[in-house]
Amino acid sequence: MRKYINYLALTGFLLTATACSDSFLTLTPKDVLTDANFFLTESDAQAALIGTYAVLQREETFTNVRDAADIEWAMSGDMYEMDGSANRIELHSLNLPSSNTIIRDVYQAAYQGIGRANLVIDGATKMSGINPANQALILGQARFLRALFYYRLVNYFGGVPLITEKLDASSNLAIPRATAAETWKQIETDLLEAAKALPTAWTGTADVGRATKGAALGYLVKASLWQQKWADAVKYSEELIATGAYDLIPNFRDVFRESNENNKEILFSTQFRVSPDAEGNNLVKRTAPRGSPSQYSGSAAWSNFVPQPQWVNAFEKEAGGKIKDKRYWSVIIGPGEAHQDMPAFVMPKDVPAGWSRTGYIVTKYWEGPALTNSGINPPILRFAEALLNYAEALNEVGRSQDAMQQVNRIRVRAGLAAKPATLNKAEVLDAIFYERRMEFIWEPAGAFSDLNRRGRFIDFIKANRPNIKDLEIDKKPWLSTVPILFPIPRDAWNRNKALEQNPHYTF
Repeated sequence: MRKYINYLALTGFLLTATACSDSFLTLTPKDVLTDANFFLTESDAQAALIGTYAVLQREETFTNVRDAADIEWAMSGDMYEMDGSANRIELHSLNLPSSNTIIRDVYQAAYQGIGRANLVIDGATKMSGINPANQALILGQARFLRALFYYRLVNYFGGVPLITEKLDASSNLAIPRATAAETWKQIETDLLEAAKALPTAWTGTADVGRATKGAALGYLVKASLWQQKWADAVKYSEELIATGAYDLIPNFRDVFRESNENNKEILFSTQFRVSPDAEGNNLVKRTAPRGSPSQYSGSAAWSNFVPQPQWVNAFEKEAGGKIKDKRYWSVIIGPGEAHQDMPAFVMPKDVPAGWSRTGYIVTKYWEGPALTNSGINPPILRFAEALLNYAEALNEVGRSQDAMQQVNRIRVRAGLAAKPATLNKAEVLDAIFYERRMEFIWEPAGAFSDLNRRGRFIDFIKANRPNIKDLEIDKKPWLSTVPILFPIPRDAWNRNKALEQNPHYTF
């Protein structure tokens, strides 16, 4: 897939679209090329498609910065952000004004991806002379990506404006919100089409990283869980597993190594590379301790996001108190502990506050000296999550013993004892959510959204956030809904007065 990124840069094909306005939903490319004269060859369609994939590289979409860190894990309280910016503090404190720029940017970036996907679908559908098989693959990928961006929106905001066609200068931009059910129906429609069109795996290194049948099935499962369509979630999970394309990687740390990217555990990830054309990310810099020796951390590490002690304390321990979970020793370092790949780097026993205010660092994305231009591919969906999703659905349809078999696959890899198959339904659900919490630190899964869709978020933070009294959650009525919804951003409403606000918020 990466060769097309360079091609896109050469074409100068600017596909910008974000939400209903000049800045939120740009209608045509601001370049000498337009969608009308661009979609002439298959290479044109491929370049436009890669322009849609490129939205995944934005921090506001799927780089595990705005989503996994700022929202998912900081809001649940298991990660602490050391940036101190007002907008991040608002999220961590569960204050959610419609002016919050992180919430705004997540909304805006999703519509940018949707706008680009719509252009691809429109342009590729109308093309003549294109190989029909390749046309189907292009359309399948564009539909998957559109579904992925709508999934992000309905996850955080509920029903949103459904835009499924290319807009132009004559289009009415005062588009009201669809219901959540209507939004989910569109997501399912796109994912089902994608699952039919896409291959189980791509052949050739140039195409590795593109959406696959497994990625589409994986998100059909997630969409089914949100809607509590348990039987559908079981069906799609079993179709996914039956492809035989995925498995758990024996060594947990190997899942995240740049040298092992796009491995059998990865259903979908954001593609990056170290290159002079800005195709990398800054996850290493965001991970490594600020002010630590440059031979390990690089010239300017930031340590933006660090795990909280209550999360570390949740790991299962041996009788003597040592953590026995291999996941900790694979991707975390604490006071007096050595880095997994750079054993000469040892965290001081008295960790400087500038390095980590909690004393711990996540090393999932830090293998060596911090580079601004890192090639690490942050996971969007892993097979480990697919197994836990399957387990959750099995538990809800009365197959709790089968559910525990999936949970125990995760536990055994972590070096933990299998839990008994005799647990009752509530105990199985608790076991699933425990594994989500310990497995997915600083990934899009396992924290706010999963807790939120099951109505478990408030009980979780009451039990686990040490500053729960300071949060004054009883004075925040927006936290009383199930699921909790974010406010529709003020900037979006300023440009589309047809938007209605979510309960308990104002524009």
